[in-house]
Amino acid sequence: MLQKEKVTLIGAPPSPYTRKMIALLRYRHIPYEIIWGNPGELLAGEGPYADLNIEPPKPVLLPTFLMRDDKGNLKTVTDSTPIIRRLEDEFEGRS
Repeated sequence: MLQKEKVTLIGAPPSPYTRKMIALLRYRHIPYEIIWGNPGELLAGEGPYADLNIEPPKPVLLPTFLMRDDKGNLKTVTDSTPIIRRLEDEFEGRS
């Protein structure tokens, strides 16, 4: 399946893991949006994105992608290896 929708990444600017994922998105020419900050704080309780009703990731310190599951619901995904594999499957471009 090839996807056209932008992917959303939540992460901290100084994080080397966030930078790694941004580098991948740029290299592969994958359309993306970045929300800077702590995913746990942004998605939980009274955070600015709490109205999305998405469960905050565990662990909260890693860069977090908001990706759709098989049912089309937005979920938080944090493990970079499966994320990279999924992006390879869903987007054409350099690999």
